[in-house]
Amino acid sequence: MRPLASQQKTPKELEVFIEAAEGWLRRQRNPQADEALLDAVQQRQERQEDKPRVHTTSASNGTHAMPSAAVVGAARLVKLQGEQRHETWFLPLERPALVGRSGKKTSSLDVDLWPDTAVSRRHALIWFDGKGWYIEDLRSANGTLLDNSDIRGQRAMHLAPGTTIQFGCTLLRLTTLGSENGNSVPARADGA
Repeated sequence: MRPLASQQKTPKELEVFIEAAEGWLRRQRNPQADEALLDAVQQRQERQEDKPRVHTTSASNGTHAMPSAAVVGAARLVKLQGEQRHETWFLPLERPALVGRSGKKTSSLDVDLWPDTAVSRRHALIWFDGKGWYIEDLRSANGTLLDNSDIRGQRAMHLAPGTTIQFGCTLLRLTTLGSENGNSVPARADGA
């Protein structure tokens, strides 16, 4: 079976794809993070096959469309305490976000918590699996606290909207588009 014309890649697109794939293969490996990423991708692909199609709707006829996973999953980390110049960090949906401390140079970290020296260079990974957000500590020196519970040495942990996350001396809160728009977010026992 031949691919559709719209699925065929031009030589330039193919070259860019090959370069990206080779870069991915040559990257520094983290077995736990790689395993978590592959599991998340596989789960997302399985859900995509089962997902119902959403049709265009109109406000005039009283029908409403379900928001896409991208809209529902959109999230950011909001600084509650810390010396960083940023107040928020938007989290990518399509790949894991690396949390760490770069030093004074520009870095490729998604969430750079410099100048907090209690944060490891590669401290934690945060990712969206199509249903929810997850975090895994990457064997950081000082651990990662979720609502004051240390998750160092544990497998991936689920992040609910409103969860406070402590990396070193920096305190952040996960907020999602749903929780910001007043959609139902479970009340938390600690009142946070």
